[in-house]
Amino acid sequence: MIQWFEERTFATEAESKAMADPSVIEPFGAPRSLPRMLFDFAILTACITSNNPELPLLDFGAGTGWITELLGRMGKRVVAFDIHNDLEICLHNRISADRRLVSQHIGFEQGDGHQMPFADCSFSNLLCYDTLHHMHSYPKVFEEFFRVLAPGGRAIFVEPGARHSQSPDTIAFLEQQKAHDPTWIERDVVLEEIDEIARHAGLAGLTVVPIPHPDNLVTFNVEAWSQFRGVMPSSEKTMAREKFCDHLAHLNYNDRVVFYTERQL
Repeated sequence: MIQWFEERTFATEAESKAMADPSVIEPFGAPRSLPRMLFDFAILTACITSNNPELPLLDFGAGTGWITELLGRMGKRVVAFDIHNDLEICLHNRISADRRLVSQHIGFEQGDGHQMPFADCSFSNLLCYDTLHHMHSYPKVFEEFFRVLAPGGRAIFVEPGARHSQSPDTIAFLEQQKAHDPTWIERDVVLEEIDEIARHAGLAGLTVVPIPHPDNLVTFNVEAWSQFRGVMPSSEKTMAREKFCDHLAHLNYNDRVVFYTERQL
């Protein structure tokens, strides 16, 4: 017979409310796509370089701190950075809610990404999730990325793509955000433009990581997959593979982009 745990009790009402706060439970139970967020987090962490292990990671544009929390669960030392004033409260609530986190391995700083309050060569890796496209000056931000990364360090990005600002969802969201923050922007992330900016800042050219979109996976049954792999006639196989590659290339340029750049040794 299945045995169920008893309902959890909290010491105070404030603690109970905190555990239901979206800033604490994100990405779990948040309105955004949980599979996509966890998929993206896996890609971000898979790209982390092992150089400079004595230095912490930087969660650039940490938001509610969910990436910082998950990195902390992995045993990483990480600094959360964001412009909003609630960052400390978000992280405090997360640390209070999860005893698995080593609190002294998590730091935070509030500020503007165009001029970060960190010493040169402070971080081994910089993780930027859905944040770059909100920045007003890409060149200035990448100069800062170069400055705060140690030699051999890596800046890793998961961002919307080249058509982001023109999508109906983005336009509607931008109007909503500007109602309470007139400075809010939604920009496109065009790989060629970012590659040139990164190089000009002193970083290496971009490495693109083409991946399927977790909200719209391409699937095959076994027979179709076997044919795709090699059973079908050569001409049909070539056409099928070209179609698949075209889909992946279109997706990983216009809709979402995953890439990284490095400060070379």
